[in-house]
Amino acid sequence: MKKQAVFILSLVAMLFAACQNEPAPTAKATTPEPAQITNEAVSGLYAINTENSVIEWVGTKPTGSQHNGTIKLQSGELNLFQGNINGGKMVLDMGSIAVTDLAGDKKADLESHLKDGDFFDVGKFSTGSFEFGSTQPLANDPSGAKHVATGSLTLKGIAKPIRIPFNFSFEGGKITVETPEFSINRLEWDIKYKSGFIGTVKEKMIDDFVKLKIKLVAEAPVQ
Repeated sequence: MKKQAVFILSLVAMLFAACQNEPAPTAKATTPEPAQITNEAVSGLYAINTENSVIEWVGTKPTGSQHNGTIKLQSGELNLFQGNINGGKMVLDMGSIAVTDLAGDKKADLESHLKDGDFFDVGKFSTGSFEFGSTQPLANDPSGAKHVATGSLTLKGIAKPIRIPFNFSFEGGKITVETPEFSINRLEWDIKYKSGFIGTVKEKMIDDFVKLKIKLVAEAPVQ
């Protein structure tokens, strides 16, 4: 019995010594996660890409007929502050007014008429502009817009305050702004041709309100 007890104690001692001599497990090196840059941290002035930006317009008549078209931008910029648009300007190229629902001579005739003194008098006022005054969150708007910009729209040299609902995103260094359809009253900019305001008969009347949709893409930070 004594020999067995001595043998067992010796075996335990050997196992304990072996465990003591095993190298301690090596801790795995960990690389700290990089700080996540969020849109809220981004600020700067971004130039509008005029090739990828456009204003769409719709003019209607009480009879139900309408014409559609576009206006291009000459230049512009958007100011981003802590992930939100809080300023900027877009310059409209009034000479670029185009009609998209007609072709041939009818298209050319209407485009020429829109550029003459009855409408935008492009020979005298070659550009228009919208300057952002402020932007605010917009809640529960039927259009789905989450923001509204208050600013000044200048056409034919006349500046008037307007509000523009919009949504925007900032991804990959690119700002995209899109508006739902909204309306302006052309009479405020002295565009009175065939308006009911001046007594035009209904069959020849053109609605005073013009529908607009805007898409802006701003990519390059202004140095």
